[in-house]
Amino acid sequence: MSLTQWLIILNPVAGGGKTARMWPHISKYFLERDFIFECVFTKHKNHAVTIVIEAIREGFRKFIVIGGDGTLHEVINGIFFQQDVPTSDITIGVIPIGTGNDTVSPYGIPLEYRQAMDIICNNKSVLTDVGTVTFQDYGVERKRFFINSAGLGLDAEVVRHYEKVVEQHHDRGKSLYLQSLLNTFMFYRSKDYRILLDGEVFYEGPVLTLNIGIGTTIGSGMKALPLAIPDDGLFDITLVTSMSKLSLALKIKDFINGKVYSFKEAMHGRGRTVEVLPNSKQATGLETDGELMGSPPYVFNIIPSSIRIFAGESFVPFVRNET
Repeated sequence: MSLTQWLIILNPVAGGGKTARMWPHISKYFLERDFIFECVFTKHKNHAVTIVIEAIREGFRKFIVIGGDGTLHEVINGIFFQQDVPTSDITIGVIPIGTGNDTVSPYGIPLEYRQAMDIICNNKSVLTDVGTVTFQDYGVERKRFFINSAGLGLDAEVVRHYEKVVEQHHDRGKSLYLQSLLNTFMFYRSKDYRILLDGEVFYEGPVLTLNIGIGTTIGSGMKALPLAIPDDGLFDITLVTSMSKLSLALKIKDFINGKVYSFKEAMHGRGRTVEVLPNSKQATGLETDGELMGSPPYVFNIIPSSIRIFAGESFVPFVRNET
């Protein structure tokens, strides 16, 4: 098989089923440009992980993901779980037609599907970072990879609440996410953690929310990590300590718009490794790229320049000082 052949992975329920409805238009676009491709529709949760592992074994090195952050998260994990080829040999194009499309934001990939396809055709790929986290799952240590962000505390509880709302309403969207945020923070209490950054104590005490990321946004556009650079080889950290519900309610707009570091309760950090250790039994769970994980302790490591992604012209690669 030619290594120029593409595998398109499409989640037919992403974006409320919009991906499946748009597929005839997308396939026509690629056929008109003489793309050589196969397309596989995912059938269940984590199906894309298996698809990718088998496809790499068959010789595929180029993937196009049509869906949201959850679909891309599965594809990333398939790429990093396989051990047949170096992950930096793999290139990903993204057509973001999901409910949450936070991962594409820092790469200058537009949400309009035709413009996203144009970027793939322009063939400008960049090496970017990927994060990994280990956690406990009923006493068994497990590992997961993520390309955008991880969150715990209030952030993880909002995702948990949001998934329940989605299950009840059979719908997704930013308005439902904001509804979950408002409902959750009314009852949420900060939990006590010890946070180590590159082996040194970064913070110890009550944590309202903690985000560890490569990308800049969470929750369909909330700029929780506004200073993050996706290819600098470092995690960005946004930590918000305990604050009153009234204060948070008054500042929620600033949090959404990327002004979180104007809070006196907010802290910013950068590093290659992050360890999150609970100081009590009341620790909350973790979400990575919007997917719920297991229980602490959590150990995060950055994998620099480990995968290629097609980026827009506005994306400027980070320049490392090698001297």
